Amino acid sequence: MKSPLAASFGALLLLAGCSGQPQSEAKTPETKTAVDEKKLPDTGGGEPIELSAIEKGELLRLDGDHECSFTIKGQSGPALVAKASIGDDELASGAYKIGGKVLRVAGSGGFKALEKGMELSGPGMKLAVKPAEGSEVATLTAQRTYGGERSYEGAWACKA
Repeated sequence: MKSPLAASFGALLLLAGCSGQPQSEAKTPETKTAVDEKKLPDTGGGEPIELSAIEKGELLRLDGDHECSFTIKGQSGPALVAKASIGDDELASGAYKIGGKVLRVAGSGGFKALEKGMELSGPGMKLAVKPAEGSEVATLTAQRTYGGERSYEGAWACKA
């Protein structure tokens, strides 16, 4: 013998499950709102790349015996400093300043490669130095991983 209360409760559950829109459609607007509010990675359309001079006391410890630096025209100090040892299989380590922070970069090749200009990269940024033939004048190109690029004119100086 079935209880009249159990039958009524079962019917109520069946009606509740079948009424209205499916839950997946009801939650769609909430899901879209949550995704829209999340900050997406910088794809180059945000703030421009602004490199600035590394001040005394801000330079990170870099490995290597010989140093090169890039000073942007009009700035008081280098925006990029890199060091490497002699030897073709050495790793060059460097530091650059962006947004008030000094960050690390690295590139493959020893001091001879660094002196001629090289590509250094780190989290989210790639820096490429291209010196002009027979001159200290050079171009530094900063490129974000997700897009956005800026070139700077300046001086590339190396100390052996």
